[in-house]
Amino acid sequence: MKKALILFIIVYMFVACKQQKESELTVPGRFYFGQSNPTDKLVIFAPGIVSTGLNEGYIAFSPDGKECYWSVLFSDFVTIVTSKLENGKWTKPEFAAFAGKYYDGWPAMQPDGKRMFFHSSRPVADTSTGITAKFNVWYVDRTKNGWSDPVVVNAPVNGSENSTCPSVTRSGNLYISKRFNDGSEKLCRSVLHNGAYQELEILPENLNVLKDNYHGYISPDESYFIRICYGRPDNIGAGWNYYITFRKSDGTWSDLVNLGKEVNSVYCGGAPSISSDGKYLFFQGIVATSITDSLDRKYSLEELIDRDIKSPSKGSTDIYWIDAKIIEELRPKE
Repeated sequence: MKKALILFIIVYMFVACKQQKESELTVPGRFYFGQSNPTDKLVIFAPGIVSTGLNEGYIAFSPDGKECYWSVLFSDFVTIVTSKLENGKWTKPEFAAFAGKYYDGWPAMQPDGKRMFFHSSRPVADTSTGITAKFNVWYVDRTKNGWSDPVVVNAPVNGSENSTCPSVTRSGNLYISKRFNDGSEKLCRSVLHNGAYQELEILPENLNVLKDNYHGYISPDESYFIRICYGRPDNIGAGWNYYITFRKSDGTWSDLVNLGKEVNSVYCGGAPSISSDGKYLFFQGIVATSITDSLDRKYSLEELIDRDIKSPSKGSTDIYWIDAKIIEELRPKE
């Protein structure tokens, strides 16, 4: 009897200890890879995990914060990588289940988490639909076994010219970059109606201010839109800058406003997004390359290669984040 009681106590303490450890691992700080939440200062997101010596781009989270997807640019290929929060720990990054073969990028999670859009070079089986472009917008649906096989979005979102950089609202409306026959590229909107996407609406001229307009992001509530621009009078630095426009109560859009010195303090790469809870702005940026005169010690070749691969690297794109309150500070009072 004593032995049974002792065994029971040992098992109980083991289970209780295990549950306590798991509880400690699943505290809110574990979300966003356990990173300290950013303030009004720009910081690299998840260095050595998401932001490495490779070129990382657009990032998206599931609504519960337990899944992360981002684009990685290799020397001649782009694909989508994912990591998940399981039992209090983030899994090792790997290709998303539907990615790894074709040129896939720009994962855009529908705000309810049930569907994810992306652009891809994968072939369209039925060209009788008029979808013959090299790059088209696709989506995968969440199932009980994971993501479904990719499905190409119906025309007119896709067609004979490239459609890329999808962004989606709570109502399902899509915003994309669309190439046209005259060689221009415009930021466009397509409304979801009865399960089908409608004719493309080219966004107004005060948003499509360049010949080539791309890399835009629509907020879940469709109240603001972020895009990159080059060469505007209020441009900060010598590169591309992030700008924001707000949708007015009458459905029109305000003129573009520069997101400011802090956001545009790094050379932007053009891939903005907002966390699923609306609290944080993510985007792609590049730190200018500089020369290191000496290291803190003598490294082996293997160590330096490993450092360059696993650490954020000057000259390559990384993902940055900042508190999204800067958006509310710029929002006009109607």
